[in-house]
Amino acid sequence: MNTKLLSMAVAGALLISGCAATAGNQKLGSMEKSQLNSGIVKGKSTKQDVEALLGQTDKVTMTKDGGEIWSYSFARSSLKPAAYIPLVNLFYTGTNNTTKVVVAEFDANGVVKEIISKESESETKRGLFQ
Repeated sequence: MNTKLLSMAVAGALLISGCAATAGNQKLGSMEKSQLNSGIVKGKSTKQDVEALLGQTDKVTMTKDGGEIWSYSFARSSLKPAAYIPLVNLFYTGTNNTTKVVVAEFDANGVVKEIISKESESETKRGLFQ
């Protein structure tokens, strides 16, 4: 294979893989659902356990019974490969998106009362034919 062609292919792959925007809790972003489920146990895990697993919370809400609700979120958006192809990107491009949310409710003693986690995949479409 021609070394110039190989170099261009490698550069293109690096360019595509490097163009992603992330926001929110990075620990949550890199965590698999199974890790989350085994790391936070309803009725057993404490605030300290949750903070050790996910870090500081994004948002704290107080409940009427003296408990707290902690919320964590993460979002990633990456360009579709067509965005890097001249002219093609005028007709078809967009992003692939991942969103993760975890909400933990603690009782007045700081023990997990309820845990909810959601993950979703979506896409945006742009271009003349979208």
